Amino acid sequence: MKRRKVIAILTAAAMVLGTAACGDSGGSQEDKTGEKDTSEKKESSQETGSKEQSGEITLLMTNDWVDESTDLGTEFTKTIRQYEEEHPGTKITLQGASQQDIKESFQTAALAGGGADVVIMDNSGHAIDLAAMGLLYPLSDLTSAEELVSQYQEGPLNSGKFQGEYYSVPWYMDCCGLYYNKERLDELGLAVPTNWDELSAALEKVKEAGYGGIITYQSAYAFYSFFYQNECPVIDTSGETPSVVIDNEQGTEAWNYICDMITKGGLVESFKEATTWDKVYESFANGEATFLLGGDWCATGVDEINPDLDYGIATMVGGKTQATVLGGWTWNINANSKNPELAYDLIQYINSEKGDPILDVEGKISARKDFDYGKALEGKERLKVFTDEFPYTCARPAVINEKAIDELITNAILEVDYGKATAEEALGSLTQKLNENIASNYK
Repeated sequence: MKRRKVIAILTAAAMVLGTAACGDSGGSQEDKTGEKDTSEKKESSQETGSKEQSGEITLLMTNDWVDESTDLGTEFTKTIRQYEEEHPGTKITLQGASQQDIKESFQTAALAGGGADVVIMDNSGHAIDLAAMGLLYPLSDLTSAEELVSQYQEGPLNSGKFQGEYYSVPWYMDCCGLYYNKERLDELGLAVPTNWDELSAALEKVKEAGYGGIITYQSAYAFYSFFYQNECPVIDTSGETPSVVIDNEQGTEAWNYICDMITKGGLVESFKEATTWDKVYESFANGEATFLLGGDWCATGVDEINPDLDYGIATMVGGKTQATVLGGWTWNINANSKNPELAYDLIQYINSEKGDPILDVEGKISARKDFDYGKALEGKERLKVFTDEFPYTCARPAVINEKAIDELITNAILEVDYGKATAEEALGSLTQKLNENIASNYK
């Protein structure tokens, strides 16, 4: 795949690019697999926390992490200053951007040859786009794949894997669970659904009683879980070029299950307007929806609207296997960084137990395998169900411009929800559009 073609496609997708995008920056990164001799890099990695590291590093964060007027900003800044004290000669500069603008802000600066040394990114495909453009530093130059795999959960680690190379270090993770209205299930004599058949039966009984079924965010996010539960990756990225498999036997079964739920009234009416999570919380909190598909952050939103609602959270229903979809954020090192070793050392420091108090403020869960979930969730036992799902939490397809893939799947779901297409028609059209998208991005 040529860098020029990738950049042209991302420009067409309304991403802001600078004139520096015309070069083959970092072209050799496409051939890296993480299998080369990394003995020197491993040694550097094992020295994480060494006071010998020094220099200047800039971190680009979302605004809430650097706002010292809040508990979160105060704790984050405290950890950064603590790192500086333990590493004499090191200066860390913090920069902020909105959650909506952070990727574009970093991308524009990096294309011009600058940008922050480290940037946090949503793990929903952002790192893949940046890696394809040669804007991220390959982690194989700093550590080994084996070391990363030993430290972090598989789902979040794979969210930053592009053409066999890791480009992102996971920070915190979340995943999709099944929220349910306890009072309503008790009223209808229903147990919490654990598989597809039980969920379908519950939705049918809920509808017969005059109640609404499922609410979730209007995107492909929660729906990916059903494909993964039926052992369909939606897009197979195991080969040199991604291959659309949403219409294979397993994918068609999952799609038909989703569409069957929709046509039988399984989605509440407000799903058609659920373009923000606030609308999702409201639908569940006010009793319109009996079930909510979403991550740990939904609990806070629901509680703020209706603190008296009696609800529980269960793992996502299972299909042929247990699976759910990943959410969260990652650390990424700028390919332009003059001190990537220090940048990686700082990331490892924040990701260690010394940085856990930052996550405690927001109730976030580290993607580290050795993270103490029990301690982090003291007083929040209801959220423990999400950590039970972590071992089988799967990242969205690691393809260039995953945002467009998400939009195509969402539009197909809405076509069925509005009655504009049958399940078969929608899947046929969706498959064609996904193939066209992949073909245009990987020439």
